[in-house]
Amino acid sequence: MTGHVRSLTVHRVPHVLIIDDEPDGCAAVAEYLTKAGHVVRCVPNGSEALCALGERIPDAILLDVLMPGMDGMALLRIIRSYLQWANVPIAMLTAYPEDPRLWRLAEHGVGRVFAKSKVNLDELLAWVNAQPARAAPPGADPLSRHTDA
Repeated sequence: MTGHVRSLTVHRVPHVLIIDDEPDGCAAVAEYLTKAGHVVRCVPNGSEALCALGERIPDAILLDVLMPGMDGMALLRIIRSYLQWANVPIAMLTAYPEDPRLWRLAEHGVGRVFAKSKVNLDELLAWVNAQPARAAPPGADPLSRHTDA
């Protein structure tokens, strides 16, 4: 009996975590990234972000600087203090791009800062797409697409 062997190619779907207390802005960015093929999760604050990170480590994080409660700078320090999250690419979103605190973000591993008022979604998408995909966890990844080759 002869048969055909079909190869299976697994394409990881990039996962992006957006942490922003402004739901309209988060929804607009999430919609744009989703249409580009990304899986996006929006959370409104630092506490929910830490829960989301505990559930799944994303391929990239978009983090708002100013949020009530735990602000983005405090959350950034927490994220970078955990070994499993230390190398996740992070871009900051800010309504105040001239804030002097932003000058030192590279020291904390922030790859890019986007001004919320004039964010270019194509540039944001290019930044997300340029981030390396994280290794898939052992076993089946529910966020992977399977295609026949």
